[in-house]
Formats: sequence, C-alpha cells, structure tokens
Amino acid sequence: MPPIVVDLVIAFLILLMTYALSSEGLWGSALMFFNILFSSIIAFNFYEPLAALLASNVGFLSGYADMLCLASVFIVSLVLLRLTTESIAPAMVRFPVPLYQAGRFAFALAGSVLGMAFLLLLFETAPVHKKVFYVVDYKYAPPFKLGLDREFLGFFQYTTGYIFARTNGPSNDPYREYPASRLFDPKAEWLLRHQDARPYGTESVLGVDAPAEGAAGGGGEGGGGGAAPGGQAAGGRPGDPNIQGTSSGVPVVVPN
Repeated sequence: MPPIVVDLVIAFLILLMTYALSSEGLWGSALMFFNILFSSIIAFNFYEPLAALLASNVGFLSGYADMLCLASVFIVSLVLLRLTTESIAPAMVRFPVPLYQAGRFAFALAGSVLGMAFLLLLFETAPVHKKVFYVVDYKYAPPFKLGLDREFLGFFQYTTGYIFARTNGPSNDPYREYPASRLFDPKAEWLLRHQDARPYGTESVLGVDAPAEGAAGGGGEGGGGGAAPGGQAAGGRPGDPNIQGTSSGVPVVVPN
C-alpha cells in the first residue's frame, strides 16, 4: 500500500470521527474528549501487567496479549466513563452560538486526533508485519509526518513523570529529566520494541533476531517475536543501536 494512501485514510477517519463527535454539541464533544483522554491514560497504565499475566496463563494468546489487554482496558474504561458522564450531566448545556459552533468542532477534532493516536498505537501492538500495513514503522510518524503516535507516547511519559508520578523506588529515568519518578518507557523505545516484537518481516531495529517470514504470530510462548508480552524488551547484544530518548517520547537511534 502506498504511504500516501495510508496517510489519506487516517486523515479521512479523523474527519469522519470529528463530524460524528461534533453532532454531540459543545458539551457532549467536550465530555467525549475527556473520556477518550482518560480512557487512553488508564489503558496505558494497566495493559502491561495484564498482558504479562495473560501471556503467562494462556500461552496461545501470548502473541496477542498486548493488543487484547490494551484494547479491552480502553473500551471498558470508555464505556464506564461515558455512562458516568451521561448520568451526571444528562442534559445539553446552552452556549452562545459562536462559542457553541467553534467549541464543538474544536473538542471533536481533539477527541478524534487522540482516538486515532491510540488506534495507531493499538495496531503497533498487533502480531502483524513489522511495518504495519507494510508502510508504518517506528520512524514513519503518521499521518503526513505529524507523528500522532509519538506525540501521545511523549504525553503519556510526561504524565508518569509529573502528573500521575509514582515515587515508590528510585527513578528509572537514565536522562534525569524526571529525577523522582518511575517512568513509562524511560528510554523512549516503545515503538522500536514493538516493531521488533511483531512476527512478520525481517526489519529489526534493536538487534533482535527476527523470526522467519510467515511464522505464526499467536502460537506458543514468545509468539510476539522479539519482546515479551507486556512491553518487556529482549536482551541486548553487542553492536545494538544506542537508543537516545527525548522529552517528546520520540526515540533516536544513534549508531554505535
């Protein structure tokens, strides 16, 4: 599939979701934006331990553990938050017409972009080709080099460093940007690890041996193809690329 087609499809889906969310009005689209935001944060907070638990107890699902847990936690959280907000605020709030029109499209667009970023990251955890849709790899930054997936990872890393920081234990930040926190993805290599973990293709970026083309993606232990379920990286080897993290969550590979 040509890259421009992937970018256009992503842009079309964002516009379609924006239109759908804007029909909820300013109040409804604002609530949905925050529902999607908090559902995404909850999903990324809890999917890794759940995926590790699922993979250790149900071996044939090990290759699908990250994707299933990430999607399940997000959907359950979104439904519960949606039901809660509808119960607390069942009526539409009236606003001046200019504010209503501008606000509903602004929140609808923000919610759609956030939802698409999460969907792209969900595809990254699927046991598919190392280049999702045979196009999207860790450096692709869809759509049109905007890098929605990277921006969300950077934002979520920031929340684990400051807003919802865990301080039980020493900091795991090798760059001392968040000196008192236990960070999500401290080396900013989430995209690289999950690309290596996908079972089809041979494009390895962390020096992990890739399985043969066409190997089964969901069978047996280690079906993820290079990284254990739950986002744990496989062991490094001499000559592996040096992964430099940034505050935006965008990994940079520096040759040794």
